[in-house]
Amino acid sequence: MSLELSDDERFLSAHIADLAVISRKVGVPRFSRFLNEREAVVARDSARAERASPFFYGGYDGAARTVCGFFDGTYAEEFPLDDKLGLFSVLAVTFSFRSCDKLTHRDFLGAILAAGAERSMLGDILVAEDHATVFCLETAVDIICGLTKIGKVGVRVEKGVVGELPKVKLETLERTVSSLRLDRLVSACTNISGERSASLIKSGQVSADFSVCLNVSGVIRENTIISIRGYGRFRLARIVGETKKGKVRVVLEKYV
Repeated sequence: MSLELSDDERFLSAHIADLAVISRKVGVPRFSRFLNEREAVVARDSARAERASPFFYGGYDGAARTVCGFFDGTYAEEFPLDDKLGLFSVLAVTFSFRSCDKLTHRDFLGAILAAGAERSMLGDILVAEDHATVFCLETAVDIICGLTKIGKVGVRVEKGVVGELPKVKLETLERTVSSLRLDRLVSACTNISGERSASLIKSGQVSADFSVCLNVSGVIRENTIISIRGYGRFRLARIVGETKKGKVRVVLEKYV
């Protein structure tokens, strides 16, 4: 089943197809900008139509924002994985700050964009108690390294991953739902009414695995990522079982 694409997504799809074709014809790697999860889905679909095998890399295993790369010819056959990763112009910058300053992802993103970087240059921004790691294209490194403050907080900037890579923060939510329908799970994630949940879904504000889902009664499977505009991103981490009254116990994870 083909994806329903917006105008911007159709442009991206055509661009990815061009990268795949050029890589095959010229025999050298070609790379996209950073893509979010939805854009990566579009890129995979476009590459599949060209019978190409894309490789996605965001600087570390499990990255949400990634660059799509195509390797053909000698690069595909003879280059080991580590050498292929080295061809991506994805670098890291580490910020250090006092733990009492409580900086957030939004703080870093706002400061970097205000300094002149484009969102497409930036990958994941991982924030810990006293340091943060920003993944970016090589073209953005000088912009990011020029920052001495994030908001009003003084920071120290170093190239590369310094210290332990901050982990994605998850909040565990244990819920009981009447069924695994999308509207029921949206209600469980957000603590809003079923009617309000249905309204969000029908207005295109809910995605399941990064594709907009308009079907309020669609059944959600384990490990599905549910993105709800204005409320954040959640994962149906585990279906625990049924209660004596036939309801379903689930464990949700909220990305914080």
